[in-house]
Amino acid sequence: MQQPIQRIRFLDIMRGVAVVVMVIGHSVDSVLSLDARSTEAFRMYDAVRGFTAPIFLFVAGFAFIVVTERRWNEYHAFSRPLRSRLLKVLLLLTVGYVLHLPFLSFNKLLHGTKPEEYALLFQVDVLHCVAVSIVILQVLVLLSKTPRIFGLITLKTTAIIVLATPLVWTVDLARVIGPVLAPYFSQKTLSIFPIFPFSGFMLSGGALGHFFLVAWRNGREKEFFGGIITLALMVGACGVLFDLLPVSIYPPHDYWKVSPNFFLVRMSAVLLVTAGFFYLKKLPGIVEHPVLALGQASLLVYAVHLGVAYGSPLNIGLQQIIGKILPYYAAAGVSVVVLGGMVVLVYLSEYFRTHHEWPSRLIQAGFASTITYFFFTNPW
Repeated sequence: MQQPIQRIRFLDIMRGVAVVVMVIGHSVDSVLSLDARSTEAFRMYDAVRGFTAPIFLFVAGFAFIVVTERRWNEYHAFSRPLRSRLLKVLLLLTVGYVLHLPFLSFNKLLHGTKPEEYALLFQVDVLHCVAVSIVILQVLVLLSKTPRIFGLITLKTTAIIVLATPLVWTVDLARVIGPVLAPYFSQKTLSIFPIFPFSGFMLSGGALGHFFLVAWRNGREKEFFGGIITLALMVGACGVLFDLLPVSIYPPHDYWKVSPNFFLVRMSAVLLVTAGFFYLKKLPGIVEHPVLALGQASLLVYAVHLGVAYGSPLNIGLQQIIGKILPYYAAAGVSVVVLGGMVVLVYLSEYFRTHHEWPSRLIQAGFASTITYFFFTNPW
């Protein structure tokens, strides 16, 4: 049993590293001075940081199919695992919107909210993207008689999403489907991670996750990742070469946001990183344990660290307390402190969950119900 666990462990390590980069990135962003942002070093750092979300989404899709194939038949019926998955989708959407609340008052939300505040509330971030992508993947599972068919259909769906992105982004969907749903499709309205093209990363993770499991069952995972490296280099080369062609089938568009060619370049990097983590196998023990813990508690870390960095209706954050005034070395120091705080939070959460389960659940329920009470009773 130990060998299979080690083979899948690289996913948790990869997710954990993505969470570490995310926490550091947001913490630095909340306090780094404008002068420091104008340097070439920052632009290079920001470009590398831009791969965090694609990697996180890819791993989420990979993990989706690993879990699903273990109980394939159960996910084809309205079983307990499927109900749990749908509840997870609801939780992700709820947390996503709660994190965007401009203030803790339902009455003010209805009667005293400006259009730009509504836009912030309804913007789509990575939690919304993950939730919708889970639904898409689950629908593809239901449409597929076998995991192999799922893998093939998911690859085709990924291609459709990626190739359609430049066209979808030209349409002002807010006029058609309203300002609540439009952010899921493009950045015509305020949106960070619309499903076009970002669901493509999660769906590709689901598809390649299936083919990895096929190789794993046959003891050929090393050969599989050797092929992945070759595929990554080919995909990246195609992305660059296609962009050099003198013709384009698309209307003018933002290369960095919607181009299928840039998606291929990013996908190439994601595949190479994935292969690297597979061959790495493990990190030094003193590093691996907290990284794994952060990856396994990614939702908790995501919600809390955003409040710490940027503030929320419940608290002021580093952006309000310090402001964007620090040089790069001080901002880096702040990010290390925040990351350390997240590690402590995760360890405490795990300790109380395992040693004091019912008190822990009562505390969580009490916190959630208190926030809900004030949200619906605060007049303004």
